[in-house]
Amino acid sequence: MTYVKVNLTKPSGNPGAGGNKKDLITLIDVDDIQTFPGRDSKGVVITDNIVMKENTYAVKVYGTVNTIKTGSNSEGDIDAEGFIHDLEFEHPGNSVELREFKTNWLGRNIIAIVERCTTGKKELFGMPCAPMRMTTKAEDDKDKNKSTITFKSALKCPYEIADYQGTIEYDSVMGTVPADDTSPDVAAGQGQYQLTSGSVSAVAITTLDNAVNGGVYTLLGSGGSYPSTIPSGNDFILANGTTWTALAGSQITVKAFKSGASSWSFIEQSRS
Repeated sequence: MTYVKVNLTKPSGNPGAGGNKKDLITLIDVDDIQTFPGRDSKGVVITDNIVMKENTYAVKVYGTVNTIKTGSNSEGDIDAEGFIHDLEFEHPGNSVELREFKTNWLGRNIIAIVERCTTGKKELFGMPCAPMRMTTKAEDDKDKNKSTITFKSALKCPYEIADYQGTIEYDSVMGTVPADDTSPDVAAGQGQYQLTSGSVSAVAITTLDNAVNGGVYTLLGSGGSYPSTIPSGNDFILANGTTWTALAGSQITVKAFKSGASSWSFIEQSRS
């Protein structure tokens, strides 16, 4: 790993104000992960996707927004130092569904992702070799009925909390792209979009509509007789200029860059 020492100056805006977290927290069972991507040379940014095993998905858990706490601390003796990641939040009530969740996620090795509201940044806690583990506490009295759910590193992690720039596999996609669409609409937000085979021929996708600057989007291959293609050029910048074809089981992830008042570039991050 190569890290060039640089100055750490005061950040712009007001990032020290706290909060700024979405109230849906993503959890991934480590046992469901097929491939976990590496970090860049500086040890924080992950650009590739977490690939899940067949018929397994990440889940979302609601946390009362003003109770979500995240953090990390370094610990260990000299020559044995590492990071401990922490995530805590409250969930209202103690429904059957919540008790089933607590019963069935207890004892599992877990990766957690928390998304920032203003930037869309995804902070990733834990890793397969240093996973998070869950503890819970339920309270029901005259003032409150809630469960506090805490995830904490089971082992010291060699890395700080990651900046995860890939997409996440949930059990439903953000949207399904109609057949013959050359400019898929990604207004539903960052995530995965399912392509549809062409009706009479294979069309070339030239751009994405309604993207946001810095947004990360994954297109899932349709297979079929007329799978769409993405050639290099138009608004796409592809690795080695190699055309991607939407075969069954394939996917491509791009990151949006607004290069002008109304011009965009979609830069390939990964494909399979």
